[in-house]
Order: sequence, then structure tokens, then C-alpha cells
Amino acid sequence: MLASTGVRRTVALRARVENQRRFGGSLSKNKHIENYSNWRGDSEKRFKFDGEFFTSMAAWGVIPFTIYYAVASGERHNRDRANGITEKNFQ
Repeated sequence: MLASTGVRRTVALRARVENQRRFGGSLSKNKHIENYSNWRGDSEKRFKFDGEFFTSMAAWGVIPFTIYYAVASGERHNRDRANGITEKNFQ
């Protein structure tokens, strides 16, 4: 009786390990995930949120798209006027 119980436990343990490998990935650590976790954890040391950062963020992230929007809307208004479409006032 005891011998068969031990065999069942061993088989169940082996099946559980196989299921973990099959459905949850390998049981060894993934070095890429570990490297990413370390990189993400150290990000506050690498990125400094100071005046220079926000100046460059405005210069390269906000201002060019604002200029693009102004130019594109001006072209759209000119095209609408040339095609006889009246300007709509959204007030």
C-alpha cells in the first residue's frame, strides 16, 4: 500500500513539473526578462527629470507637431476657399 502511494506521488510530481514546463515556460530564469527588469528598475537613475529634459521634450515632442498642425490647417482652409466651401465657425 505504501509503495503504490509513493509511486503516485512521484508520478503526480513529475506531471506537475511537465505541466509547468509546457504551459508556464521553462523553470529556469529567462535572462532577457531579468535584464529588462534590471533596466526598468534602474531607469530613475538613468533618466533625470530636470529643466533640460522638459526643454528637449517641448522642443522635439510638442513644437514640431504644433507647427505641422498649423500648416496643415492653413492648407485645408485655402483648399476649401478655392473649392467654394465656406468656413465653419465652431462657436
